[in-house]
Amino acid sequence: MKNIRKFCLVGLLTLCSLLCCACGGGSAKRDHTEDPTDTGSGAATQPSVLDMPYIGILLKSLDNPYFDLIKAGAEDEADALGVEVMVFSPDDEDDTDDQADMLLTMANMAVDVIAIAPIDESALADGLARAEKNGKIILSVDTALDYDGCACYIGTDNYNAAYQQGQYAAGLVDEGACAVILRGQAEDKAHTLREYGLEDALHDGGVQVLDTKICNSSEKEAEQAMAELLETQQTLHLVCTTSDSMAVGAQRAIAQAGRSDSIHIVSFDGMQEVSELVRVGEIDAVFAQDAYEIGRECVRTAVRLYQGEEVPETIHTDVELITQGNAQEHMDEVNRRLRHKKTK
Repeated sequence: MKNIRKFCLVGLLTLCSLLCCACGGGSAKRDHTEDPTDTGSGAATQPSVLDMPYIGILLKSLDNPYFDLIKAGAEDEADALGVEVMVFSPDDEDDTDDQADMLLTMANMAVDVIAIAPIDESALADGLARAEKNGKIILSVDTALDYDGCACYIGTDNYNAAYQQGQYAAGLVDEGACAVILRGQAEDKAHTLREYGLEDALHDGGVQVLDTKICNSSEKEAEQAMAELLETQQTLHLVCTTSDSMAVGAQRAIAQAGRSDSIHIVSFDGMQEVSELVRVGEIDAVFAQDAYEIGRECVRTAVRLYQGEEVPETIHTDVELITQGNAQEHMDEVNRRLRHKKTK
């Protein structure tokens, strides 16, 4: 894994050198004083290549299929628009140092727009300041940045989506039932908002939250935490997770303890492994984010900002409830969107 990390950083540095040489070492933004959609006849035309930005996208970890789907959406939209996109990420979703190093490197590259899914915003302070100083347009995807220089957030409304998740989960159990929440990294704002949404919805639905465990979006950590909870919580009826990997670990621990018939699981993200467990009835449901659309919207918004258009500060994408009845259809669609990955 460390070799892969070094390779990614070396690759970034190499690209930095090449792009800086090609573009004079500064921002790659070109001068375009005319409106590329104004033809004088009211008809819109496709902007020329010179009117399009270089876009750097920095995600949390491509080992997580959710972020791989964001990458797929971004690359497909870039191909459609004729935009150059580079996508990078740390090996591990909790590797804040690696992401911070990558952002600092990207801030010195001749990219016009940097879109980032921050793991821990505090660790990115130097890179964000460098990027802004160097004239980069900054976007956030998946997780919002509380940074004045961030032009737009693109992603799920994490609180409200998790509130829907909690409402559905509460409907699976009787009033007064007991639940636990397994959540991602303590520093990750997306997981914090999902935790709050779940807590509020479960409370409103008459469900008692016995405990919340930080499992760092790790299947292994979630399985261990769940096994420990099962030893002490004999009246547990419900498990809600803030990402899919933790639902997989929780399901395994519950099955090994022989308590699958008495404990419901509702997850968040909607990737293939959990969707398959939903299809076969091992997990009750998952609220699927539209990661592919987040990637596409990221590229579209980057182009609009680069061309001087105004965009909303927040662009929310939808979530979809996946149950046993539509799980196969959902998996087929995810696989279709990832089709080009299988040929690389």
